[in-house]
Amino acid sequence: MSVRPPHVIVIGVGFSGLLTAIHLLRSGPAVRVTLLERRSALGPGTAYDTGNADHLLNVRLGNMSAFPDEPEHLSEWLAQQPSWQASGEFITRGTYGAYLRTLLEKAVADNPRRLDLVHGQATALDRLDDRWMVALADGRTLDGDAVVLAIGNQEPSTPPGIDDDLRRSSLYVENPWVGDRLAPDAARQVLLIGAGLTAVDVAIALERPGRTVTALSRHGLLPRAHATVAAAAADLSFSGDPLEILRKVRLVSRTRDWREVFDALRHQAGALWAGWTPMERQRFIRHVRPVWDVHRHRVAPTIARRIASQIADGALSVTAGKIVELKRDGDAVLAVYRPRGRRRVVSRRFDLVINCTGPLGRVADSTDPLIRDILTKGFAAPDPMGLGFQVNADGALVVDGAASPHLHIIGPLARAAFWEMTSVPDLREQARRLAGTIRAELGSREA
Repeated sequence: MSVRPPHVIVIGVGFSGLLTAIHLLRSGPAVRVTLLERRSALGPGTAYDTGNADHLLNVRLGNMSAFPDEPEHLSEWLAQQPSWQASGEFITRGTYGAYLRTLLEKAVADNPRRLDLVHGQATALDRLDDRWMVALADGRTLDGDAVVLAIGNQEPSTPPGIDDDLRRSSLYVENPWVGDRLAPDAARQVLLIGAGLTAVDVAIALERPGRTVTALSRHGLLPRAHATVAAAAADLSFSGDPLEILRKVRLVSRTRDWREVFDALRHQAGALWAGWTPMERQRFIRHVRPVWDVHRHRVAPTIARRIASQIADGALSVTAGKIVELKRDGDAVLAVYRPRGRRRVVSRRFDLVINCTGPLGRVADSTDPLIRDILTKGFAAPDPMGLGFQVNADGALVVDGAASPHLHIIGPLARAAFWEMTSVPDLREQARRLAGTIRAELGSREA
């Protein structure tokens, strides 16, 4: 009886998909992998597909190796490059994208008969006996023993209060990462919806003499900065519900650098999240997440200084408030919002509005055909807190408490199970574990 090697289809060739594929190929010679990517160019994903020298990684170079057991892998690769861009310990995202492309090229060269690269958009999944069938938009199909969804972040969601006429116009940018031109030179007054990492990137890119940018978010909190010199995480242990932990963080931060405290908490976040009840998780999202996000997801010191300079010069202002209405007003935008803590609304005119609220988390609202298909067919279920899909500790999609056979997910849409699943230090470890799980599940499949 002949033996057919297990075949795994990985949908998405960003960091998560690429590293999962590499670890699957490393797990043994009896595994074949197909990498499926809908973008015209394979790798390195939207996050690192930029040539803007102002777009720096949000994690220091020393913690960005693709392989957790080879911490110098990235540094050694950089040493062999004729040129690369960085600011201090923070390299540009474009440089990191080139690093990932090198990993992909090496994986292809080292596995000529075990790794296939396919361009196309997956639109549907079907289960036939013990095999998965993946339908592509152009009519082709792929079949495999297991499927990994490494589809990354979803498109941004449309904030409430935006008039449909405005949304369809050139005065509104729904996704700042799509298209070559972010704003026309004539746009002098620009409104950013959101004040997180996306807003910081956009504010840097929009910097022009005479242009004024306003960032409006519910809490008006900007991401904090990394320390100029890295320090080790504090030797601390955390327990209790979210509010108890927040109180301890505030108390300890009176005598310790808050970065050291948050780094200690960050290493325990997954275990804490796993131990909380659904009510405690909801309490964290509602009351603690705004503080967590701005302290956990930091910017490089040079970027923080540029943002501070913009604020000091009046080129950037950050406002806490809630949008009531955004609509066209001739060749401009009329923004009506209620400042935080006030009853009366404020009305202002802007030349352009850019949505910087970040990616959609509620998969039930997704327009992605593959997501809609697997939800409709019952292969997956949305997380009730809007954090992506219901997922178990092995990264398998779950419906009514039961795991869909050999259907896994990695990346931000798996946050419901892991919480911390957005940065390279988290994703690289999850990719290695997920590859081991799939390899153990499949073993050798008989033809």
